[in-house]
Amino acid sequence: MIRSIKRCEIEKCVEVIKKSFLTVAYEYGLTQENAPRFTAFSVTFEKLSWQYDERRPMYGYFDDNNLILGYYSLYRLEKEVCELNNLCVLPEHRHKHIGEVLFFHAVTIASNIGCKKINISIVEENTKLRIWYERLGANHIGVKKFNFFPFTCGYMEKMIDEKNMACRHNIELWDAYDTNGILAGCDLIRGEKIPNGLKHAVAEVFVIHKDGSILLMQRDFNKSNYPGFWESGAGGSVLKGESIMEGAKRELLEETGIVVNDDLKSIYYVVTDTTIYEGYLCITDIFKEDIQLQIGETTAFCWVNKQEFRKIFYSNQFVDKLRERLMEFVENNI
Repeated sequence: MIRSIKRCEIEKCVEVIKKSFLTVAYEYGLTQENAPRFTAFSVTFEKLSWQYDERRPMYGYFDDNNLILGYYSLYRLEKEVCELNNLCVLPEHRHKHIGEVLFFHAVTIASNIGCKKINISIVEENTKLRIWYERLGANHIGVKKFNFFPFTCGYMEKMIDEKNMACRHNIELWDAYDTNGILAGCDLIRGEKIPNGLKHAVAEVFVIHKDGSILLMQRDFNKSNYPGFWESGAGGSVLKGESIMEGAKRELLEETGIVVNDDLKSIYYVVTDTTIYEGYLCITDIFKEDIQLQIGETTAFCWVNKQEFRKIFYSNQFVDKLRERLMEFVENNI
């Protein structure tokens, strides 16, 4: 789980940063004497408190016991440019993709505050770190030597656009909701355990053509859950920064090609231990053959009348969990 740092956690953040950057100091012979301005030796409670009071975005990666395993902050340099500061992961928790998740979380946050570029500073001699950032889409743009550092400062930048968002790099971030459906102020990572008391949102869209026929989509046969089964319309997890309505429209576009500009009508709202499902109704006049399949998600589609729909809906060819959520709507309207 990733969430904003609280003031009472600043001291712990200092410990995490120092412990993380000390491994670099040891590897490159940096000490308090020859590199007093290096992060491992210069970060203090007072400095982070000042940054906190400046309202800089400061985030931590927390485990199930609410312990901080990783950290980063952002500093706004210009209107559309920010600087990534102190991205780090505790040595004993590296190689678990935590750093990668934190980096793309920073990309998402930077985009949300209107930035189009993130500047990154590294120890130039640390080629492993440079290659790591390059693998994540950052570009090396220059070096500079300062007399107060026994190493060369390297500079990199990450350009932000729609293609660079976290969900495009196999890391999907979700807003966390509490049991009342209110944003909980922290972020969840797809594939990781959802902490007790928190939930992620899933938007689902039932599609009816203006001529009365209903859209069925067949799930890809390579999917781990319900391969080859039929489901109605589109659906999927709501991404960080989206409302559930926005998530529904995006999923509908991605999985069917249907564009919706107006609000959709909510037809059900179901809450489970880990998930909030909200279902919507879409009535469309799209040319029926214009439905688009999403690679890896769907393999076929068909338009059926109400009688044909009910036959498939109540068969073992339809996703049973979706049937449960749709049951009341179908019984009263189809």
